[in-house]
Amino acid sequence: MIDTVFASPQARARLNNGPLGSYLATLTTDLHVLGYAVDTIRRNVRSSDAFFRWLLQQGLSVADASEATITRYVASLGRLPDSKRLRGRLPSAAVGLRPVVKLLRLYGAVAPEAQAATTEAGKWLDSFAQHLKCVIGCTTGTRQTYLRYARHLMESRFALTRADWQGLSVEDVADFVRRETEKLTPSHCRLPATATRAFLRFLVFKGEIHSGLLGAIPPIREWKHASLPLHLSDEELTRLIAVSEEPSATRYRNRAILLLLVRLGLRANEVVNLRLDDIDWVQGRVLVQAGKTHRERSLPLARDVGEALVEYLKHERPKRNDRYLFLGTRAPLRPLKNSSAITPIVTRLLKRANISRPHMGAHVLRHTAATKMLCAGAPFKQIADVLGHQSLRSTTIYAKLNLQMLARVALPWPGGALC
Repeated sequence: MIDTVFASPQARARLNNGPLGSYLATLTTDLHVLGYAVDTIRRNVRSSDAFFRWLLQQGLSVADASEATITRYVASLGRLPDSKRLRGRLPSAAVGLRPVVKLLRLYGAVAPEAQAATTEAGKWLDSFAQHLKCVIGCTTGTRQTYLRYARHLMESRFALTRADWQGLSVEDVADFVRRETEKLTPSHCRLPATATRAFLRFLVFKGEIHSGLLGAIPPIREWKHASLPLHLSDEELTRLIAVSEEPSATRYRNRAILLLLVRLGLRANEVVNLRLDDIDWVQGRVLVQAGKTHRERSLPLARDVGEALVEYLKHERPKRNDRYLFLGTRAPLRPLKNSSAITPIVTRLLKRANISRPHMGAHVLRHTAATKMLCAGAPFKQIADVLGHQSLRSTTIYAKLNLQMLARVALPWPGGALC
């Protein structure tokens, strides 16, 4: 691989005689495996060679490379004038250092990054995260949400310094929940109260506050059946699937994700967490791992979904040993990070199909799948099993969308027909 990246014998000789010489062949190969283009590998290796030569000039060694030394080196290079950037732009010698240093750290050539001293706030958040995972059993997404609100509460009350839980008052909690609720739409306004209540229960569990403080959280009214679930009409769905077939660099991946959402009603995080081993090609089934409801479920693999997955695996998925089904398209080629990676994909497809909704995310397609099943005559229990609902109460919101069924049970208008 090194001969492909550096065709010039003089360039190879110079690099081999530099601080990265013994790692050069392995570095170029690993960067290629991670999905970096040849030009990018060449730039990253050259800039890293210059960085490590600078380290030696400072009386340091390769093992001393760290975030702090990278910052010092980049600052020493200065910035180039750029009319589009107020502070200017970084020179090419400052680009691509961190991927190389990360690999060298894996090889043991660079010392592990020293962990920053944990603040008291950080210790509380770490302890809360462990409590949510091991005691409560919350999923990763729920833990991240609850931790975000816990951090916000500590920032607003203690500025992330020493936490004086005995000084936390009813007014502090109520004001915090009200401020956070005002930022959200009606459908999400209960989230701050739920997350804050979970954090306060944790503090009660640790003996830091009195349980009576839980009553400080104001009740947030949410009328579950006050609105209709957002969904697509048959005509809109046809347009959306059609635009997913248009040529693009990620056509096969995006089409496979779209069909999983709209045919099987998967949640975005369930799509992200799918693995190659979850697809049973012989039985024609998809195993959805336990997530929000802590229960796994096996769903039939629709023909068009299976064909879309095959096209993605054959033509577009990078040749990686990673067992996650869907991978990113930019180096380093890794699995999609979380459910937020799905939203931009769906949003772009909806816009290309000229479809507009107040919320242009993946959940619109899940609602569409549920609505189509209900209108086709599927019983609520079957829909709940497909969607992974723990309670039928979560499924009954779709009853309002089956107009034919509602028409059969509607009472006559008092006083006769309207004029």
